[in-house]
Amino acid sequence: MRILSLLLLLFLLTACRQGGTIDLEDLKNRAQTGDSGACRELVALLGEEGRAVHSRIYPFLLELGERAVPFLLEQVGTTDRIRREQVIAALGNLKVSRATEPIARVLEDRSLKRRYVAAWALGEIGDRRGIPALLSALDDEDPEVARHAVRALIRLNREAVAALLGYLPGASPRGMAGAVRALGDIGDPRALEPLLARADGPARPEVFFALGKLKDKRAEAALIAGLSDPQWRNRMHAAMALGSSGTAAAVAPLRKAMEDEVTVVREWAARSLQTVTGHQVTYRNDRGEQVLPYSIYH
Repeated sequence: MRILSLLLLLFLLTACRQGGTIDLEDLKNRAQTGDSGACRELVALLGEEGRAVHSRIYPFLLELGERAVPFLLEQVGTTDRIRREQVIAALGNLKVSRATEPIARVLEDRSLKRRYVAAWALGEIGDRRGIPALLSALDDEDPEVARHAVRALIRLNREAVAALLGYLPGASPRGMAGAVRALGDIGDPRALEPLLARADGPARPEVFFALGKLKDKRAEAALIAGLSDPQWRNRMHAAMALGSSGTAAAVAPLRKAMEDEVTVVREWAARSLQTVTGHQVTYRNDRGEQVLPYSIYH
């Protein structure tokens, strides 16, 4: 009886979608010859999570490439969440620029779950038409959406810089933090002055971190001032950034920071002091021992 039940379960898992058996190999063969009906059916099956059918179809659609694109585009706005995610991911991997605007609409619809897939796909596609939706997503309540929007803007690189700089003046604290992180990773010199203007604002730790990424000596004064910030995270980021932006003027402030009450601030001050002076520097760890800072390059 148990064997019979297992056989019946297997049959139910592999059979009958809308009354007919799913013959994936036949659908694949027909799709390869350009059969539009087969291509459309394969894309529709991307929503079949229960039978794990989509995990077999997805890589095949990527192999089909451009031949699958029209049928993927038809389903970007589907209400089937599983199919929508699979379709958007496929279009992202295939870097289909004409999918930018429909995927951006998905990202902007805050009633939808797991929209971070749309943000990721826009970064993969790399079309500047997706930038407005990504900027809006920087302030998303879902941290995954905001995080992937930052990463996507970084992938767009200098294409996104002007838009990011224009976004800063009216940004919320959360949105500003994301925009600053993106500007730091992109590393465009146009960001220097706008970042310095926000060195005392709510995104101060992100600004210090971004200034370190820019590696511009003109940020040194703001970073030295940051070593005296009341918040230890801000002092840590300032000490960290001075490793790439500091000159001889930063040596004495960094030495003073090596007496900070927070161990990680002392460690980063020592690490940056080594970079600025070219000499090994020890710091006092949380056990009171004088040790070399751990190498971040190993």
